[in-house]
Amino acid sequence: MTIYDAINDGILDRKMMRDTSSYAREWYGVGYLLGSSTKIDASNNAGEGYLSYIQYLSPASGYSRATHERKPSLCPFATKGCEAACLGVSAGRMRFTSVQRAQVKRTALYHKERDAYFACLAHEILRAKRKAEREGLRLSVRLNGTSDIIWENIPVDIMGVRFRNIFLAFPDVIFYDYTKIPLDYRRRALSTPNYHLTYSYTGETESLTRARDYLREGVGVSVVYTGNPDRAADAILPSVKSRVDGDVHDMRFLDPAGSIVLLKAKGDAKRDRSGFVVRG
Repeated sequence: MTIYDAINDGILDRKMMRDTSSYAREWYGVGYLLGSSTKIDASNNAGEGYLSYIQYLSPASGYSRATHERKPSLCPFATKGCEAACLGVSAGRMRFTSVQRAQVKRTALYHKERDAYFACLAHEILRAKRKAEREGLRLSVRLNGTSDIIWENIPVDIMGVRFRNIFLAFPDVIFYDYTKIPLDYRRRALSTPNYHLTYSYTGETESLTRARDYLREGVGVSVVYTGNPDRAADAILPSVKSRVDGDVHDMRFLDPAGSIVLLKAKGDAKRDRSGFVVRG
């Protein structure tokens, strides 16, 4: 059963979901869970037939630092280099404190009122899907804009209607994410038809091993670089000849399988010396 089946069969009350969403957003001071960014704007202007949205939660242990509450990191395999250079902290629009406060509020809703959080998320996806359909586009959603949550393992309860995960609730929506989590923890994601992963290289020896594991499964690997992109790619994975300019748009599900996705260092990442940013 999908969320559309639940609504059409009268099992899920859409008005109640909307009212619950409005109340939760007001209580937690959340505007919306899904939004945009410079890269998402580029995706929507790329002419590929998709309307894209992204969610920004507090990166890594940012929520615990901001609230002094002991909560697990939303990026369990974050390194010092990637955390310091995280787009949620140091680049573009994300530099602004008001944006970081909004991330904390969304994360509070996620941690403290999980069912209300999913009611909000489902309500927003339904609205976004209607907008995409009016414009003759397909909808794509990136839930881990600044987090690394294993969404395929999280059951979803939307107004008492249970789904194994958010992807099965919305099988006609394309979801995609970057991840630093080893392949063994994310194999279920690879068998989810409407979910696409790209592994994010961190510069550590273990990360190179993990990158090769993902590449063997046809999953792309993103590399943050400065200097010459081809030299950066050759420095770590010279045998992979399929290379993508990841700054053109964010729709990684359109990349050829097993590609290196080259992302130019931005913000504080330009000064990284941890190995997270590869120098070409």
